[in-house]
Amino acid sequence: MPQSKPRGGAASSKDSKYDLGKISARVDRVHVSGLLRTHNDYVMRAADGLFKADNFQDVMLEAMSTKAYLHELGIFKDVSVHIDVSRGADASPQGYEVTFKGNEYSRMMGSAGTEVGQNEGSLRTELTVPNILGRGESISLQGSYSNTRANDLQLKFWKPFFHTRFRENRPEFSFSIFRQTDRFDISSFQSTNVGYLIDFSAHSSLGVDLTHSLQYENSIRNVGLLNKSVPFGIREHCGPKLASLVRYSVVFDNRDANVFATRGILLKSTNEYCGLGGNVAYTSSTAHGEVNVPLFSGFVAQFCGRVGIVKETKQTTLLPISSLFYCGGPMTLRGFKYGGAGPVVDGTPIGAQTYWCTGAHLWAPLPFAGVFKSLASNFRTHFFYNIGNTNTFSLENMRSAFGMGLAFKFADRARIEINYCIPVRRQATDKVLNGFQFGIGYEFI
Repeated sequence: MPQSKPRGGAASSKDSKYDLGKISARVDRVHVSGLLRTHNDYVMRAADGLFKADNFQDVMLEAMSTKAYLHELGIFKDVSVHIDVSRGADASPQGYEVTFKGNEYSRMMGSAGTEVGQNEGSLRTELTVPNILGRGESISLQGSYSNTRANDLQLKFWKPFFHTRFRENRPEFSFSIFRQTDRFDISSFQSTNVGYLIDFSAHSSLGVDLTHSLQYENSIRNVGLLNKSVPFGIREHCGPKLASLVRYSVVFDNRDANVFATRGILLKSTNEYCGLGGNVAYTSSTAHGEVNVPLFSGFVAQFCGRVGIVKETKQTTLLPISSLFYCGGPMTLRGFKYGGAGPVVDGTPIGAQTYWCTGAHLWAPLPFAGVFKSLASNFRTHFFYNIGNTNTFSLENMRSAFGMGLAFKFADRARIEINYCIPVRRQATDKVLNGFQFGIGYEFI
């Protein structure tokens, strides 16, 4: 970041340094250049913090904070910062001018790449028209394809309100029209949802930083069979149904990393009520937690847990099978196949109304990690023990497994695991996997 020499106090020897916090300074003017389609009022609040700075160190810190804020507005590809002494008849003795030079996004952008889901990878393409009305409003057409479980197509419009007086809460509104297909091969059916989604999200920081999301969804859910030899317990769910629901989720996350966290807590809760219209009715609640405790020499103890429950309402005639919980697999209960630790009908897993699972991990760096620091930082080894159960919260007949494995950090968002699993407790109808198990995702137990 180019900058001028600070006015005031100089160093008296080669080894001494400026104490920028003791150098008086104030910002006289702020310029934001590069605005082509963007309205001026959309960036007006960017400089609020700069005008409160009273020393040169605060000026530099607030300049970088403002740069990050301009990026967050979603209108610039890149932003550069230039700090210079203030000039002109109205310049103050310790005054500076700060200039932000932005390069706006083009009128249309496209991207293609891979996306990581829960134990699946997909090809994803996106076409975006950013900042269409000059205040951060954007439209995107997104599509993803996976040969295992989910395929999506979505047309989305979103509008941020970061430029308002609620800037600290980062509110955002979006409206989406979507078509989503989920395959449940273990139960021989697939669910196709077509509808629209209205979402409002915001942050709150009243002592605790929380991320909130309130959604309304209206969709047609169509369940179809993947083969002819499917039990009646699944066949009775087939056909289109209209679902109208409201969903609220809240997240608390103070971990120091998304993938290989060494300290911090993650708490996530989602509550859903369906039955505002249509012929599908239920209530659903899920919660996920993660606690990381640093030990010694890079070792970390991690404790995870997840619980879910779906219940009937007075309007319920049949709980939708696509809203039931599938326990088992590398994301929930290692040592079991996906959905292999739950109730079955005529030998076919059908999902559970309640489930819970927990995991205890001891994470460790690779041996000789100090020699290959850049490479080894992307790998961890771990020992784990998982327990869980379905349709009951008791410890009787619970499932459990333990083992060890190697994990790889993928793009700072997801991780890939290769584990050797040994199931300890199981039920007669469970589908276990004794040996190596592969998993890829962003939220593990």
